[in-house]
Amino acid sequence: MRALSQTVLFLFLAQSLVAKGNVYVQSTKAKLLSQPKLSADGSALVMGEVLSPISEQGLFVQVRARDQLGWVSKLFVSPLPPGNQIKLGITSNSSEAVVARQRASDFTKTAAARGLSETQKMRLRGEGDLYDFESLRWLESVPFESPTPQSLPIDPKVENTNGLGHLFFSSELEVAKETKAEVKLGRSLAARLLKKYPLVRDTELTGYLNGVVQRLAVVSSRKDLSFRVGVIESSQINAYACPGGFIFITTASLKKIQSESELAGIIAHEMGHIVLFHNGEFKQSNVFLDILSGLLSPPGGEVVNAATSQVLDELEKQFFETGRDMKLELEADEAAVGLTSQSGYSPVGLSNYLNTLSKSEGTESFKKTHPDTTIRIAKLVFYESTIGIENGPIPKDRWSEFKSKLKP
Repeated sequence: MRALSQTVLFLFLAQSLVAKGNVYVQSTKAKLLSQPKLSADGSALVMGEVLSPISEQGLFVQVRARDQLGWVSKLFVSPLPPGNQIKLGITSNSSEAVVARQRASDFTKTAAARGLSETQKMRLRGEGDLYDFESLRWLESVPFESPTPQSLPIDPKVENTNGLGHLFFSSELEVAKETKAEVKLGRSLAARLLKKYPLVRDTELTGYLNGVVQRLAVVSSRKDLSFRVGVIESSQINAYACPGGFIFITTASLKKIQSESELAGIIAHEMGHIVLFHNGEFKQSNVFLDILSGLLSPPGGEVVNAATSQVLDELEKQFFETGRDMKLELEADEAAVGLTSQSGYSPVGLSNYLNTLSKSEGTESFKKTHPDTTIRIAKLVFYESTIGIENGPIPKDRWSEFKSKLKP
């Protein structure tokens, strides 16, 4: 137990934004609102602007900006400083890959010097008994159609951005260390999930799903993450979010979806867990995360040490088996309403989908990892009543053409 407690030192569960100090505007949708709801009147905030949190109310934080008090959605600000987007699928020639291999080698030598056995070293490659990094690398490599400024509802009052926020994250900025740590851990959890449930390697379907997630990601505060959505083969209805932007939906879940708005609602719920740091926060300085550098090394070079493996055991149980607590799940539901409405989708997609599930079979796994569906629907109806409908182009609903390709 003592060893396990030491290994979780790097995982700090999400705390109040007020206790963290300043937050940074990292979405073109951020506004200084007169009330804690997205439909309230407000003035546009500028990408990169620094805000001082004062208090919190649900999904909103009261801040001081430009000598004014107001409210801003947590979906659009981040406690992390500005940084570039992390790039997945590092090539063997990259400098980071070289460093990763060297760290992995150094760790192995150190373990050998201490007389540790192979079991204690826990050197697990992509073909290990617990991980499927090869499938994860396939998912990271799938091309998808990125949203364009013309296809998104853009607030013309927002300055210093091209509508996607790319100008804010200049090439001179580095990827935040916290982001690197989060992605390293998230990749290992995702690889564990893919070892249990086969990844559906349908390039067209996967590319389409990742186009939807990118549309949602554009309006969120996590510009530092490269979100990915994968389909896993399972007769159980469920969806999962791993740290670092990895989202998985079961085939059984996809078969219940009736529209792209419902699909967007499910993805946005899982994205809400990631955007709101429900997975915890990660500090690069911890010794165990230094060892995790191997997770971003070239194919076949992933390394997980024994201490990290224990942490993954605990996180895997929470994320994939027991679920998060009700408060976090309901907050992710509210986030889904906010993200979909700001992206041009109908905000009622998630509640419509949950209505379908309430009458469906094969929901045992879903019920184990999520609160009572009736409670969620009631809360969603309330969230939907307080949301403002975004003016702008509505995404073309292409779900039917992809759903028809799913195996019966």
